[in-house]
Amino acid sequence: MFLMSTITSGNTRGMAFWLMGNLSTSFQKSVYWILAVGFFAATGAIYTTANDLNLLLAGEKEAMHLGVDVPRVRLVVYIAASLLTGLAVSVSGAVGYVGLIVPHVMRLIFGSDHRTLLPTAALGGAIAVVFADTLARTIVAPAELAVGAVTAVVGAPLFIYLLHRRLA
Repeated sequence: MFLMSTITSGNTRGMAFWLMGNLSTSFQKSVYWILAVGFFAATGAIYTTANDLNLLLAGEKEAMHLGVDVPRVRLVVYIAASLLTGLAVSVSGAVGYVGLIVPHVMRLIFGSDHRTLLPTAALGGAIAVVFADTLARTIVAPAELAVGAVTAVVGAPLFIYLLHRRLA
């Protein structure tokens, strides 16, 4: 909000739209290279920990007894996930509920094996965002909704359903 109050009025709408999630921006080619390198480095780092993450499903103590360096795995996953989140938000803004809903749905469909879950959750998240962007562009055409608004409308009830299902 502070940034929005300090910029010119012409840029306020674009900034507000970015804060709610927007995929209609274009970037220079150098930005795409930065995104690609960061994406592949972070994705590779997370995927190399898939077996350790599977062992962590049994609990930290059990994973340690099985030879997992839990602090190292946790650090690698936190750093790589933070990098991926930062890259995604820098491009599209804050698109909520995708990271909450899609992994849980993919876990219900494909199971808990992280060797399968990590790529399917990433692909499912990408498909969900493209679908939400398509809806955002067509629901009130020629105007355009923010992608975050569409994901919130769809994601909030799904989140409540998944939460209720887990508690039941």
